[in-house]
Amino acid sequence: MYCKRILILQQTNARFAERGKELCGLVKLVNNGNDTSVTVFVTNADVRMLGEWWLLLSFDRVPFARQLNTLNNFVFSLPKQDLERVSCLLVKKEDKCFEAARAHIGENACDALYRQMDALSRPMQEESYGAYEQFVASTENFYDGANVNKLKLQADNRYKSVSDYSDAFERFYAAGGRTDYYDSVKKEIGKVFVEFPPYYPLIRKYRECFFVRIDFPKTDKYFVLGILQKEGRIRYICYGLPAEKEGFSDKDFVYVDNSPTSFWMLFQDADTGQISAINGLV
Repeated sequence: MYCKRILILQQTNARFAERGKELCGLVKLVNNGNDTSVTVFVTNADVRMLGEWWLLLSFDRVPFARQLNTLNNFVFSLPKQDLERVSCLLVKKEDKCFEAARAHIGENACDALYRQMDALSRPMQEESYGAYEQFVASTENFYDGANVNKLKLQADNRYKSVSDYSDAFERFYAAGGRTDYYDSVKKEIGKVFVEFPPYYPLIRKYRECFFVRIDFPKTDKYFVLGILQKEGRIRYICYGLPAEKEGFSDKDFVYVDNSPTSFWMLFQDADTGQISAINGLV
């Protein structure tokens, strides 16, 4: 379904505007097909100052970040997002990050983005930040019409464990974490494993592993969440989409052939939190 939203950027730090002028701009979001197109236009910014310009976006509190190569109609695409609750920050990155302007539609998550500025604007962001968030975005694209964010709002109490795990994930990266990821989230992920039923087809496939099946409320869609161990030590957190839809492809996902259902699987390093290759565990 076609959907468009316009966010008007309001200056919050005059330091990044041209002398005697006020920085302003807009962010246009368009849903058409399976993508969300983002267009950024900013005027009166002092582009002579050294540093990088970044746009941080939050869709129902799921964050994304993109470095802006130009402030004059810079366009990029994201997996299709819900446009009812959107927040954004225009950020100037020098020796550290500074907020220059902000805007929001619906719930205001700008302060949450502000707390994550440094973590979100790292060069490795697109590939390694938010393996959980990237997985959620991919499920929305994979299951056309299944809104993962509504899982938090509409599900019964057991789904709160999924929401708590997502929040723990976000705190890890907001704090700039780079090591001991699993230790920081094991309490929350452990609750997910208690609340949801074991998924035995994958438990039988891997040595030293545990998987659960998480169904989307009121649909026949689901995904799997699991851990892989080696010599008793957690090495990977795994997120799997049933491979029932032809044409799905993503460079970060690995096709896992299994019976009765195969999966597109995302493997996240338990130490660093980064998306990682599988080595010697299958």
